[in-house]
Order: sequence, then structure tokens, then C-alpha cells
Amino acid sequence: MNPLEFKPDFELTARRFEAWWHGEIIDRPPVTLSVKPQRPDCGPVSQHATQWERWLDVEFVVDSAIAAMEATTYLGDAFPVFWPNIGPEITATLYGCELEFGETTAWSKPVIKEPGDWQRIASAQPDFSNRYWQTLEAMAKLAIERCAGRYLVGVTDLHGAYDILAALRGPMGLCTDLLDCPDLVDRAARNVAHGFAAAFARNWALVRAAGMPSVYWCYHDGPAYFPSCDFWCMVSPAIARDLVYPTLLTEMAPLERSMFHLDGIQALPHLDLTLSLPGLNALQWVYGAGYGPAPRWLDVYRRARAAGKSLEVMVSTAAEALTMLRELGPAGVWLNIFQPLDSVGEAEAFLREVARR
Repeated sequence: MNPLEFKPDFELTARRFEAWWHGEIIDRPPVTLSVKPQRPDCGPVSQHATQWERWLDVEFVVDSAIAAMEATTYLGDAFPVFWPNIGPEITATLYGCELEFGETTAWSKPVIKEPGDWQRIASAQPDFSNRYWQTLEAMAKLAIERCAGRYLVGVTDLHGAYDILAALRGPMGLCTDLLDCPDLVDRAARNVAHGFAAAFARNWALVRAAGMPSVYWCYHDGPAYFPSCDFWCMVSPAIARDLVYPTLLTEMAPLERSMFHLDGIQALPHLDLTLSLPGLNALQWVYGAGYGPAPRWLDVYRRARAAGKSLEVMVSTAAEALTMLRELGPAGVWLNIFQPLDSVGEAEAFLREVARR
């Protein structure tokens, strides 16, 4: 891996992540952290009349991201990456959804009005010509064009089959349809799972053609991603096993590395099912606001390690990170610290402490 201008020691970070995927370490576990701003962000100021215009302004989005990376000090295993992003429902636009935009996120306008409409989705092909997807690809292409060895370009936030269906119908409507017409919903879900795989393949092909690895939160020099199903917080273990699980297998089929994004305490009934996914390498457990700190969930982390999965351990503070490292050991553990440290010196001292564990 060539050095990056914004992260000259990226080669070592890449090696740490490759070891982590295998439950191993080189010198220390990967550590993602940040420090309080050391330089001003000189990016453009939005003059857009609406949030819609701001989100879809390709030049503005790319210029803003590059300016933010220029102002960031990349310590530990944090690294510069442009993330093309038009909100978490981008995959649903492939099946006809329009998007609404807020300050920090976007949401879909459901298009499935009655159960019979699933018949159309069960045979629909993903529409990569829609304006949202075309804007997303334009962002990625422009970021690649302007990269000049300074940063990497990642794959967007792709939601899987049942999260796509929830965006198309609304979560409560989808729950009702699973009771009233489960076979029809199942057919639609299995079809859009292939659409998810096609969406990943398109994003991956863009960055790979530019000679880049697969990056999102972490790194792999090959196709890697983060399968998930936020919707299954609302269904029984039987529905998760019989209907959701097969779509996850389809979505994971193109991947060399995968880390499951298990989100919310309502998803914990599906932990064992998650850990049984063939080829799954790692687990990201998101316990959610108000349910921390991370040490409260040591049993979840230990079950995942016992199943041979590596972990992304998300913590609020450096002190909490050291607690988790002491309890879990360093092998197969990636520490992701949300609260910025006060200074470069403090961050470097913390990294030395991690290396001694």
C-alpha cells in the first residue's frame, strides 16, 4: 500500500487491519481515535437555498470533504477517506424511492402502498440511472479525480434487503405484510438482495479501477463490507432465520471480508444467528445511546470472540478503551474511541499504553 499524503504511515495501519481480520496483531491492535482540532477547516460555506441542493451539490460535497481531511490530524489508525454519501436509504432509490434531506441525514418516501405492490418489487431490476445514484457515482468519480495520493475513496452506506423493503413500505407496513403475505415479501426481499450485491459491485468497481482498496471504517485490499439488518429488531427469531438470513447470504457472497453491524439491544436475540453466518469475519456491536458503557456488554463481545469473530469495540473514552482491552485482550480487537483526546501528546501516550497491553 502506497503512503498517503495525509497519512504517511498508512501502510502500517493497513497491516494492522489485515492482521485484525484474522484475529491477530502485529505490534498492537488497530486504534481509531481523534484529537481536538489542530488546524482550521477552510472548506466552502454553503449558500444553498435548500438541504436538497446542498446534499446533491457534487463539487461542494467533495471540496468540503477534502478541506476537512486537510484540517485533520490522523493519529493511530484513523486514515483519510472520502465517503460518498447521500444518506442511508440510497439503496431504496434503486426501486423508486425519493429522498428527503435534513441537516445530517436523509430518509425515504415509501412507494409501496398496498401488499400487492410487492409483486412489482419481486421482479424489478435496480435502476442505477436514477438521479440519486448518478449523483453518488459522480461524487466518487470527482473525489478519485482530485485524490492525487492524498486520501482514499470508500464505498457508500448500502442497506440490505429488509432495510430496503422497510424504506419502500415503512417499517410497520412491512411488519403487517410479513404476517399477511410472507411469501410475497420473501420473493421481493430475495430479489432486492441481488440488487444490493449489484450496488456494492458498482461502488467497488469504481474504487478498484482507481487502484484503491476497500475502505469504509476499516481496510481490506479486496472486496469487504458491513452486512446488516436494522429492521430485524422488529421480528421474531423464526422470521430472522427463515426470511432475513437467506438475504444476508446473498449480500455477503461477493465479499472477501465482512463485519456485521448489529445495531440495538432489540437485535440481541439474533446474535447467535449472526455469528453463524458463513464467512463472517467480525462483529460491530452498537448498543445505542443510553445503554453504555461498553463494559456492560462484555458477554456479547466474549461470545463473538468465542465464535472466532474479530471485534470493533466502540467506546466513549480512552480510559474505557483500556478497560475493554484488559478484559478482552488485544488479539482480534479494534478500539474505536468517539470522544476526541485533548492533544497529540495525549493520543501518542495512549497508543504507547495500548502497545504495552
